[in-house]
Amino acid sequence: MSYILSSSKKFKKTKKDNYISTLQSLPDDLLIDILSRVGSISFTDFFNAKLSCRDFLEVSQEKFIMKNISIEKFHAVPWWEVKDEISSFLKACEESGNPELLYRQGMMEFFSLKKVESGEENLKRAMEMEHMEASYVYGIILLCKGGECSNEEQGIKLLNAVLKSRKLGECRERTRAFVLSMWVNNPIVKSQELITSRHAETCGGRRRRRGWPWIYERDEDVIDENFCEACMWDDEVSLFCKRFL
Repeated sequence: MSYILSSSKKFKKTKKDNYISTLQSLPDDLLIDILSRVGSISFTDFFNAKLSCRDFLEVSQEKFIMKNISIEKFHAVPWWEVKDEISSFLKACEESGNPELLYRQGMMEFFSLKKVESGEENLKRAMEMEHMEASYVYGIILLCKGGECSNEEQGIKLLNAVLKSRKLGECRERTRAFVLSMWVNNPIVKSQELITSRHAETCGGRRRRRGWPWIYERDEDVIDENFCEACMWDDEVSLFCKRFL
């Protein structure tokens, strides 16, 4: 019996040694790619993986990993003091250009901290990394800014891309939840309602349904051939603005 137990322990030790030896034989670039893929799906799995061996631990702070790691586990707007290790981790994510963190920082700065320019810039950076909620909010901001024709064109282009991805409903819900979690000190431009009204009066392609035409509908059902694209996104802007009233 003791021989069997001894053989079992020896087998487990050999298996572990082979696992470690295999990891040690991998180049750092591949270790970083593996850990980045794990971290992009689950922070918990990332944390466990980096503690599983020294090789993962040594590359765990690489910028590429911090840029892609999921921070869904952490509250967007913490209402209590954040521990130093968590604060340092999120700071590393910010410095590495993590799109989710840039989106959160942009939302806080633009709508709550009255740092409009830096907030808009962070949302733009997150949008350029194809962060869906950032694309949605930045598109809304561009339409609200008005002025240059390029703002409206880019805003509509971004919102159309969100719609095409069939994640418009998800973006609405996630931004709504974010807005409800923070103090809003800088509501988005309310004069946009006047702009949309003037457009509605002069638009010949508008077919208005009762209430909001697509709040509870599937994203793919939003557009029909008789509904003006500009009017549709004007209504979306008005819907977005109402969350701040």
